[in-house]
This record gives sequence, structure tokens and C-alpha cells, in this order.
Amino acid sequence: MSDWFLAGEEEADAVASVASGEHSFDDWPHLSVPLRRSELAALYAALTNSPHDDPRTPAGLLAVEADAGMIVTRVPAAAVEALAEMTPRTAGPLMVTWSEAIGHGEPAALGETLSELAAFARDATAAGRPVLQLAPY
Repeated sequence: MSDWFLAGEEEADAVASVASGEHSFDDWPHLSVPLRRSELAALYAALTNSPHDDPRTPAGLLAVEADAGMIVTRVPAAAVEALAEMTPRTAGPLMVTWSEAIGHGEPAALGETLSELAAFARDATAAGRPVLQLAPY
């Protein structure tokens, strides 16, 4: 599981502290994402036509909450933009590519999650805010 937050990079330590209870999920607009970092990395690669990053060495590392085993990274801006611009026409081929990358047998089953991520990305784009991801390491 991961969580996305509409938060600036300067807020990364505070976002990380959600894991320890110092801050609350409700302190920022957020979305609980039922995906592992490796699945999200594959999605980002599919969205941006770029190589799949190794999730063991997260790009955009901003903060670590060592006691809780959580990290905060920035969701790649190009991935957020691509999600925000996604249409029903572009979603189908993306789901197939993403499904193949993660070994998921039913691309259509990813549709609801992809739709939620796209809506959150549109909110981020409209607000002009980056998206930070809190996930286990």
C-alpha cells in the first residue's frame, strides 16, 4: 500500500511523520493507493514510455521515517501530467502495457485504480501542487 498526498517537497518530513502519528492523513488531500512501489514504478514507466525504475532505489527520495519503515518520494511530474491528461481512449492501451509489466492477468481490473489515480492527478494539476508518495521501503 502507498498513499499519495498533495503536498510540497518542503512538507516531505511532515508527510513521513503520518506513519508515526505525528501528523494525520487529513492534514493534506490524499489518496490511499492499493499498489506496491514496484507496481507504481511500472505504471510511471508505462505512462512516460521510460525504463522501469528499480523500486529498491527510489527516485525522488525526499524523507525517511525509519522507525515506521516508510519513505516519501515525489511522484514523477511527467507521470502526474500523463495521468491528468488520460482519456478513456488512452486508458485501455495503458492498462494493457501496465498489466504486462506487473504480470497482472486482467488489465481491465486495473481500471478503477487507474481512474482514481487520474482524478487525483487532475486535482494536483489544477492546484499546481506536486504529488508525494508515502510507502513502505
